[in-house]
Amino acid sequence: MFDTRFIGFEPGTNNLELAGASILVDLKDFDGVQLAVDSLAADLHKVTGSKSAIFNDVASLNWEDSSNVLSRDIMIVVGSLEKSQFIRELVDTGNLCVQSIQGKWESFQTNVLACPWPSTKHMLVISGSDKRGTIFGIYTLAEQIGVSPWYWWADVPISPHKHIYALPIQTAQGEPSVQYRGIFINDETPGLIDWAHEKFGPKLNSEFYKTVFELLLRMKANFIWPAMWSGFPEPGSIFFEDDPLNQELAHRYGIVVSTSHHEPMQRNMSEWRMSNKGKWVWEENKERIVDFMRAGAERAHPYESILTLGMRGESDGAIQSQDPRAILTDVVATQRDIINDIYGRPDGVGQVMALYKEVQKHYEEGLEVPDDVTLLFADDNFGNIRRLPTSKERHRQGGAGIYYHLEYVLLALFYEKVAKTDKAKIQQQLLAAHASDARKIWLFNVGDIKPLELPLTFALSLAWNIHTPCPVRLFDFFDAYAEREFGLKYAKDIAKLLMSHDRMMSYRRHEHIESNTFSILQYREAESVMAKWRILEERAEEVMRSLPTSHKAAYFQIVQHPIRASRINTELRVTLGRNQLYGLQRRNTTNVLAYRILRLFDDDWSLTEEYNHSPWVDDKWNHIMKQPHYGFSPTTWQAPSRDMITGLSFVQRQQASNFICGQMGIAVEGHTGVRPGLVNEESDRMQPSRGELVSGLTLPELCPYGPKNRFFEIYTRGPKDVDWFAVVEQDWVLLSQYSGHLSPDGEEDQRVEVSIDWNKAPKKFHGIVIINIRSQQADFEQVHVKVICRQVPEGFSGFVESNGSISIDVGMSFSESQQLYQAYPYLGRTSSGAIGLALSSKLPGIDLQPLLYPIYLFSGPSTFRVILYFTMTLEYQPEEQLRYDILLGDSKQTARLLEYHLIADLPVGWEDAVRNNVWTRTHSFCAVSPGAHVIGYRPLARGLLLERIIVDAGGLKDSYFGPPASSFIGNLD
Repeated sequence: MFDTRFIGFEPGTNNLELAGASILVDLKDFDGVQLAVDSLAADLHKVTGSKSAIFNDVASLNWEDSSNVLSRDIMIVVGSLEKSQFIRELVDTGNLCVQSIQGKWESFQTNVLACPWPSTKHMLVISGSDKRGTIFGIYTLAEQIGVSPWYWWADVPISPHKHIYALPIQTAQGEPSVQYRGIFINDETPGLIDWAHEKFGPKLNSEFYKTVFELLLRMKANFIWPAMWSGFPEPGSIFFEDDPLNQELAHRYGIVVSTSHHEPMQRNMSEWRMSNKGKWVWEENKERIVDFMRAGAERAHPYESILTLGMRGESDGAIQSQDPRAILTDVVATQRDIINDIYGRPDGVGQVMALYKEVQKHYEEGLEVPDDVTLLFADDNFGNIRRLPTSKERHRQGGAGIYYHLEYVLLALFYEKVAKTDKAKIQQQLLAAHASDARKIWLFNVGDIKPLELPLTFALSLAWNIHTPCPVRLFDFFDAYAEREFGLKYAKDIAKLLMSHDRMMSYRRHEHIESNTFSILQYREAESVMAKWRILEERAEEVMRSLPTSHKAAYFQIVQHPIRASRINTELRVTLGRNQLYGLQRRNTTNVLAYRILRLFDDDWSLTEEYNHSPWVDDKWNHIMKQPHYGFSPTTWQAPSRDMITGLSFVQRQQASNFICGQMGIAVEGHTGVRPGLVNEESDRMQPSRGELVSGLTLPELCPYGPKNRFFEIYTRGPKDVDWFAVVEQDWVLLSQYSGHLSPDGEEDQRVEVSIDWNKAPKKFHGIVIINIRSQQADFEQVHVKVICRQVPEGFSGFVESNGSISIDVGMSFSESQQLYQAYPYLGRTSSGAIGLALSSKLPGIDLQPLLYPIYLFSGPSTFRVILYFTMTLEYQPEEQLRYDILLGDSKQTARLLEYHLIADLPVGWEDAVRNNVWTRTHSFCAVSPGAHVIGYRPLARGLLLERIIVDAGGLKDSYFGPPASSFIGNLD
């Protein structure tokens, strides 16, 4: 998307018409080039309506037939430096200079030249340094005339253009940032498998893989671990046997085939299981396993391949042995012997060692891997790279790469159907990998492929050009993507939707959201999240209504479905939390929410069915979204067979509430109530509540620097109507309403917002205001409002305490003048992003100027806590511990972010952090006096990315995000 543009749609003085242009390609060029040229001719026809004939020699272009409708003004010449006689002739005659791509890996250039042959006047020449360089040049032309790489997979519309033009740019070039770039089709059942079986037959055959290979090449990818799900339908997916043409076809197209981290030497594990050769245990069955591996290497010999070394245990588990490292040492040595026998040298074919899970531990403990073998470091399955090359490993002949998950299936941590890793996180991790010279192989686990159009496009775009876009211009990607898929007219609106959805995906993967994830009680957290999803969905529906029918299928799949699915999933969980709270409080609306949850559950299924049976493309994608995503068990990795929800609360609507507490209920913001739903045997303490019950009816404080409003809710808890009215003596205490009617069958309770007119409120007032609430049915309750009128001293600039806490989104006050630091404005859970050291900077240590955050405290807490929120990460550089300084006045604490019990293990607290997408670290300081203070933060490693600083001065409440950003007084500079 970010390659130099050499195609336009408007006529110009020197623009050259391409509609109907002939294509010249050497018949002796690579098969993959011929296949791509065939696709290009079809693409030109789709866009312009004019056919482009393919020719294989110059002489045939010297036609005299004036009835020939082909354009004689320009032709397209395509070829590789290695095999195209036409490109060689242009170079030899001095018409074409290819020095900039000569000898490079998969690079291409385009040139508009005068034609030296008498056939036409001008040429658009696409020359590639090698086979795939040429193919990528061809598909870049196809993309620039308006054919998206996803046009078939995502039903992206192709906009007709009767005229397309080659722009008079002398040279446009493209070359990759990473050598091998591709996908792992994994966890493909039931979605992809059932879909493919319906569309292509009982196996993942060559017709299926044609669509995959072309998609990869159009995205400038070149590498695959094929589908390998075992046992459904029996025997499972076996790339090499499901269709004898699969492996040959990959080679023809130009796709390099390898096999997954636990399938060594080009063999699928389903092949072993069906071979009846005994146990997959090296110590017991070495001879048969060696024969099995040898057969895979022999089968791969004619084709471009990268062989996976090592092995894991049965069913992708760890090797069961007293000394697994010794076994792996013997396995690798034996595999090298096999390769030497078949390829003539132990390094005679590309090889990779996947350091996945416990294999990384064996490597760290001394497992020797031959220098020419690529080390494939893995993430933690959730987009957090576990390890990158050390300074010594960067010099390995085989280099290093990464295996990175865009989806995953395991335990209750599963995410596949809806949840996606946000693009800023993907970018930050891939930038770190590239900066550490892990540039040999980038492999992305994509599950069913189809639901991952956007993240896969982004990841492979960075693999091709790591610097586009840069982190501070991430929106440029969404803008370019939306324009490519939907056209300029709709690009900005769609890009904003995609960006907003992506930012909200950083909150938490949907499959990890529970009923208590977002606080129902504190900081209006859950309702704030839901409000954002509803607004986003409304905007998405508005755009859908404005689109022509030709765009609706792609828009639904790429934009509307993810947004609506996100809203439904989140609303179901949040509503379940409210339902459970309301049940405790015995609200009539408990049942309303229970039935709303069931409707949401059905809405989720209806949305899936709309995908499977589309009003625009019929059953084209039937089954593809059928993966269940509710009802995972925390005790097993197996997926649920169908969706299930639990935990609904109901109250008996026909039953009257105990007369001691009455039919009218009051709930205040931030509190469940004291013993909610239970009757106090001392009835004189209720109506109104007194004594220890008062805390459950006291609103969080109102002050000039906190939220403008606090609220309480009035609800019914019986079969009778409630007519209520509220009285407050102070005229500067304002209510959003002072009376109301509640029906026992009502759908909603009534919320009353409480605010203060600070111009009328007594100066320095610090006390409790009482709101009396009565009903005509003789109910009586009181709400207690804590009001504090206070001001910071004149001249102070900084963040101000409210309700016993301060919350600072660090990106909000970041200045680009702060050298050595890098802003990631779209990374993390806050709207202002995260801050870290620039990847290009050397570690400055204590000489680095800390980031400073002035604060003002009204309270003087005996224990003062500073809580830091870091973007989820792992300590991927063994030479660089993730350490930082936190400063308060003259006090300094230096800390290491992560604690590891064992080498190559996941750190303590990983399971919670990976769900939350952040690490939180708390630092306690001695008593701090009221007044102005400064918090300082200094990172001592490049992988640390800080999002928030929260100060707990005694009033911090439990919640997912923490308090909303605090008021800032003065000048941010």
